[in-house]
Amino acid sequence: NRIYFWIKGHRSHSKESMQNLLVTGFSTRFSSLRSNSFSISKISSKRFSSKSQQNHLKSEQLCGLVVGVFEGGKLTENGRKIDVELGGKLSKNMEIIKAKGKERESNLFLDLNVGEISSGIPSRIAVVGLGKESELKEENLRIASALGTKLLKKNGAVRIAIEDFGKSAKTVSEGAHLSQFKYSLKSKPSKAENSESSNEEDEDVKLDLSLWKSEESKTKEWKEGSIYAEAQNFARTLGETPSNLMTPTIFTQSVLKKFEESGLDTKKISLIVRDKEWAEEQKMGCFLGVSKGTAEPLKFLEIHYKGDASNQEGPIAYVGKGVTFDSGGISIKPSSNMGDMKGDMSGAATVASALWGIAKLDLKVNVSAFIPLCENMPSGTATKPGDVLTASNGKTVEVDNTDAEGRLILADALHYAHSFNPTTVIDVATLTGAIVVSLGSAAYGAFTNNDELWSEIEKASKETNETAWRMPMHFKEYHKAIKSDIADIINSTKKAGGGSCTAAAFLSNFVTVPRWVHLDIAGVMTAKDSHYLLSGFNSGIPTRTLIQFAANHQKK
Repeated sequence: NRIYFWIKGHRSHSKESMQNLLVTGFSTRFSSLRSNSFSISKISSKRFSSKSQQNHLKSEQLCGLVVGVFEGGKLTENGRKIDVELGGKLSKNMEIIKAKGKERESNLFLDLNVGEISSGIPSRIAVVGLGKESELKEENLRIASALGTKLLKKNGAVRIAIEDFGKSAKTVSEGAHLSQFKYSLKSKPSKAENSESSNEEDEDVKLDLSLWKSEESKTKEWKEGSIYAEAQNFARTLGETPSNLMTPTIFTQSVLKKFEESGLDTKKISLIVRDKEWAEEQKMGCFLGVSKGTAEPLKFLEIHYKGDASNQEGPIAYVGKGVTFDSGGISIKPSSNMGDMKGDMSGAATVASALWGIAKLDLKVNVSAFIPLCENMPSGTATKPGDVLTASNGKTVEVDNTDAEGRLILADALHYAHSFNPTTVIDVATLTGAIVVSLGSAAYGAFTNNDELWSEIEKASKETNETAWRMPMHFKEYHKAIKSDIADIINSTKKAGGGSCTAAAFLSNFVTVPRWVHLDIAGVMTAKDSHYLLSGFNSGIPTRTLIQFAANHQKK
């Protein structure tokens, strides 16, 4: 990232004396722009150390502004207006540095507003590339707003305004707010240790993000985007928290707290936490079987949101896998990267967070969430390979592999969800390693019994850029592979290949509704190669897709 700094009124000074006026750590090059102006630039992330400069910047009405530029150097409409207010300084500097406006390009300009201009434009302006105007995608907006926000934060900005790039303020808001997620349990450094740190390194710095001068409709879009992002960030927090700090009990407490503190309409929402005794009453033998090996008590969380009281049909049902730590049980996993299995409740995290987002947006739709929560641990009481469990729908299940536990707890949850007569059932789970082999981290797998439902899922996933990819489930070979010699079905096939497909075939034994889709999100559990999702940390995907799906099903 390039940083540019303007100084006025120093025409008589030598370059050496000019350098003394600059921030320590900036190496400089000078180019005369007009008789009394100089430009100093460097690729750098260091903060200002001059107290006078810091005081000047703190006095700004806003600390930073993000402006978009298309490939070829054409500023957006808002950008052109800002450039006019700055007397053309922005475009002139962009020409000098040959800003191309390509995707993922960002440049930071400092103090272009010094002098006779008093327009309220902040001293820091991040100009971000949007790519070709004729091929502009919404994903470019998320990336650009995230890059600009992070660049400004890195250089000391606390209050940041972002223009809408002439497109969706909702999408711009998502990128900016998602980029601010950070998870750390590090002890706080002393003031002396922290004196030279930047905002980006300071996890306690909370940015004040806003939309730059726009009409009311755009402001509403911005607010919607911030809610989508907050929901996903909540899912990321749940999924990233170490398993000793995110047990089934703590998970339910965290979700209850989030709902209680958000000022939601309590007449439309009900949250119910079930325990082991309830699961026994429901004859959830598969769920109970998985939880037998751990000392942590199981929980079953229900969230019911009734945003359309006039709709007498059953709700949309979301079911989320909530294994808060998966050791594999007796069929124990290799120790390498086992710690990542704190995220094996990401399905539960995204479903709970999506319900929060749906309620916060006050959508006119009825949605219920069903979330089985437990640990999968080895012990003297754990379910063993070869055991047979009886699900709540009466089907018997041979346990060939205790590490194929997600489908077991989902089996009972799916059957229970049917008691609410749902119109649509969507389950979300980090279910198989096989889906990672199939799709990598580029998309999550969607297995469905309904072509129309697939089209709706695909539409919502494209709107959020959380890519879904339809996978096969109906081939008779998949269903034949899960037949057991001693029970109705077996939880893991001995035949190689098609693991994610046979897992979906297994789940289909607990579904009777004509509109059901299973989302296997194992490959996208961890964020990779994204500018607004912190790489290497929980992604929170597909929280926004679940919210968007519900939004698309509001009655007009």
